Amino acid sequence: MAVDKEKIESLLAQLPEHLQEQVLAFAESLVQKAASMNGTPHVQSLFGAWDSGDPHSADNDRIDIDLARESASPHEVKP
Repeated sequence: MAVDKEKIESLLAQLPEHLQEQVLAFAESLVQKAASMNGTPHVQSLFGAWDSGDPHSADNDRIDIDLARESASPHEVKP
């Protein structure tokens, strides 16, 4: 089923604000339920699922440095 986001937003805008929040919360619960039913976990269930043991592993500056170093490396293939 294709979702027309603009149509949904237009319909939500016609509701009182407190109902908009309730409808959005209900829609989110449906998405989570559907994801669990089709075997695809909700992405938020994966947050923090792996612990590297390094408390700085999520440091964006460090990640950028690692990526720059690896992209600058020639990575020659040995025969």
